[in-house]
Order: sequence, then structure tokens, then C-alpha cells
Amino acid sequence: MSRFLRNTIPIIVLSAGMVAVSVAASHAAMRYCGERSVLVRALKDKYQEVPVAMGLSQRSTEALEIFTSETGSWTVVMTMTDGRTCIMAAGHSWHDLPRVKVGVAS
Repeated sequence: MSRFLRNTIPIIVLSAGMVAVSVAASHAAMRYCGERSVLVRALKDKYQEVPVAMGLSQRSTEALEIFTSETGSWTVVMTMTDGRTCIMAAGHSWHDLPRVKVGVAS
């Protein structure tokens, strides 16, 4: 095998892998986006998850919400200004932590 091919093949393989991961990620994101009311209803009906926390992005262009259930399942949802809502992450074993005040001597 020529030196050119030995040096080029790994780059081609790496590039193809990065494209495949990028396409897979974009397809996954598309599957989990939709109308907010539909997603919220599904989280409540299927997983008994309700919103427990929310916040706005630095530029107020997205709202992030955390939904949890009594059984420990959780979902992070982001709503964009165009109304599109996407599930960003989900999992199990959620535990609320006590709120700690910063700068207060204990």
C-alpha cells in the first residue's frame, strides 16, 4: 500500500464516522421534538412526570424544564421561541437535593 493511501484512509474513515454520528444525532433529535402540550401530556400520562423546575437561557431564547416522577424517572425538555419543544435527556433515579444558600455560615 502506498504511503499516500496509508495516510489518507484513516482520515476518510474518521470523517465518515463523524458524518454518521452527526446524522444519527440529528435524526434522534428530530424524533423527540414536537408540540409542547403533546409532550407534556405524554410525560404525565405515560411516566407520571410533572414539572419541578424551569429556567430561561442567558438570552431568553429557550426555556428549560425538568420533569420528574415519584418513582424517580426524569426528563429534561427545552422549548424554543418558535414553539418547538424537544426532549433533551431522560433517565431514572432522580433525587431532589436540599437547597443550599451560598455565603451563609453553617
